[in-house]
Amino acid sequence: MSGFEFRETMSGTFTLDGEAEGAPREIRFTGRAHVGSLLRHLGDRKADLDGEITMEGVATARPLHGELIIDPILGRRIRYDFHFEGDDGSRYRFLGQKDVSLLDPVGSMTTLPATVSDQHGVRIASATLRFDLHDLMPFLATFRPVL
Repeated sequence: MSGFEFRETMSGTFTLDGEAEGAPREIRFTGRAHVGSLLRHLGDRKADLDGEITMEGVATARPLHGELIIDPILGRRIRYDFHFEGDDGSRYRFLGQKDVSLLDPVGSMTTLPATVSDQHGVRIASATLRFDLHDLMPFLATFRPVL
């Protein structure tokens, strides 16, 4: 086996910065993490990330591209860093990190606090996404070796 890949879906809510208090908006992404070389991954913990994001009022089923740092044991983190183009044609950056806790392994591995910034690096939204444990078996079934 040279590497591996898997798919993950996370969903939750976000609020736009500066927006009056109201109902949170929905956010969801499905990503395919791809590691071409297991040896390289053991050194840098990085995976390429591609997929699709929907962010209510911002992006509708838009492609996403970036990277995932998978280091839950030594670094105690899983970091999502990807870009996408909104429905308005502007570029956005999604940055989120799961801080893995030995005191709450399930909660910390299934909850993703995140921010979304515009093309100038200005934060436009904060979000909280979750991995639904009902999706655990289908998620595990997506793991595939890459030759």
